Amino acid sequence: MYPYFLNINPYPSSPTPALVDSQILGGNTHKQARTAILSCIEDLYGKLGSNPTDKDFRLITMIQDVGSGKTHLALHIRGLPELSTNTVTSYVDLSRVSPRDIYNTYESILSGFSNEDVVTMREAIISMLSFKAEKNVGPARKIFKYGLSDRIAGKSFSDKARLVLQGKETMNYDYVDEVLRDEFSEIQIDLIKGIVGDKFRKDSANVRTLEGVINSLSAIANLNFRLLNKLTIFQFDEFDSNNETLEIIKALVNAHIPSSLLMLIMTPASYNEIKKVNASVFDRLEKANYKIDLAGSNTVTELLDIIFEYIRYYDKINNFTTEHENELASRIRVIYDEFPEFRNVRSILNILYHATENAARTNSFTIDEQSIDDTIKRNYPGLKIRGSLMDVPLSEFIRIRKTSMSSDALESNVRDAIKNLLSYTTQTGNVTGVNIDNIIGNNIDLVYNDNYGTKIAVAVVVNKDHSKALAQISSAAKSLSLVDRLVVLTNTGTAVGENGTTVVNMDKGKLIDLIYFNDKFKNEELLKDDLEKAIVLAKSMKLC
Repeated sequence: MYPYFLNINPYPSSPTPALVDSQILGGNTHKQARTAILSCIEDLYGKLGSNPTDKDFRLITMIQDVGSGKTHLALHIRGLPELSTNTVTSYVDLSRVSPRDIYNTYESILSGFSNEDVVTMREAIISMLSFKAEKNVGPARKIFKYGLSDRIAGKSFSDKARLVLQGKETMNYDYVDEVLRDEFSEIQIDLIKGIVGDKFRKDSANVRTLEGVINSLSAIANLNFRLLNKLTIFQFDEFDSNNETLEIIKALVNAHIPSSLLMLIMTPASYNEIKKVNASVFDRLEKANYKIDLAGSNTVTELLDIIFEYIRYYDKINNFTTEHENELASRIRVIYDEFPEFRNVRSILNILYHATENAARTNSFTIDEQSIDDTIKRNYPGLKIRGSLMDVPLSEFIRIRKTSMSSDALESNVRDAIKNLLSYTTQTGNVTGVNIDNIIGNNIDLVYNDNYGTKIAVAVVVNKDHSKALAQISSAAKSLSLVDRLVVLTNTGTAVGENGTTVVNMDKGKLIDLIYFNDKFKNEELLKDDLEKAIVLAKSMKLC
């Protein structure tokens, strides 16, 4: 069983989204983009007359960085159930088209239509021909090879059409041209015969010029509208500055294929490169009807909504409560803050997939700190908490941030950690004569000698009240008459000390290092290599 009593791991396991995963859409930015695209489709569809013109064409650009969810959104749009009744979509991943010549690109566009859409079109064409046969339009009956034996057997043209659809009978294509030539163009008739004969995707062998590609795509869009009453959407993912691709796209935009929508998906870098390479194409992109910019999709708030949406989608009985959301959010925020590598949709979902698997193996009801920690250790062995000198595990980092960093006892904990750190480093001789009896003045926590014999006093000042912190430091400075140097360890952002006072401003990472060291020290869990790390930590705070 997976966390939150889920039957499956809700997160995608592949680096690129699958169509089934794209059904789930989280993040306010992505939802707003979906609304905009649906508005464009609705607007275009609502304005189509019985005979669409080149005014019935729309261009959408979708732009954002790698891993921001552009492909996911495109596939989500393609798979929306509410669009299945009024759109047909061809999705092309241009990164898979090589070389990017006219032939390969056209072949990829044909392959980009789903099998379901091709089957639906085939059914519509055969139904149309069957209707013409029943109405005795020209030699339509001969297309179905309808003869005396069929009449005697009581077969209708609908029966013959059904047998053709089932592959149990074939059609006579010699009469298709004669039956349809008054209603359809030569290109459309060739496509109709190819679709009925299950050779639709082989049509690319008949097209060798850019003009031919445009004419064929126009014919496909026309057939989709006339026979299915559907718009045609052409989606080009990974669109970039490749010269051959730019020429094809320019021709598509210029053609304004009636009853169609062109969606171009790219990164900001690709968009800027297109501007340099082909100003003409860039000008057309700038005039797109809708410019979808997914800026902000990588903020922690957006990522959290996306993460939660996957769980909500599969959580049919609401085991994933608000409390669970808050717990998981606190863990994700740590990852987001500490690892820039995971500040995009693709990367964070990969972390969640493996963490969910780890949680399932340990029968954890939640995606806990340990599951996330094990994922980072196993899948990203080179990653460390930013600035951590003690190699603090992520699970410990999360625990310390949650239980120790906001505590009123933080100053006491840090003071205790400094005492134990200096006591521990005496093993190397860097520090000697550690005295923790505070015998030389107010606000001095301990006194020790370094390996040069310099007498050093240490004052720990961790106080939220800035004025009180300054007063503590000022009081500690009076001890300089009794020691050679004063080290003030503080988190108040105090300016660098003068006249024998060294002020070390400890950031969050230093504080967590100290608390982690102290916990290991008290639990007698320090290993041999921890001594070296402790020396580095002490030196980073000017203690030795």
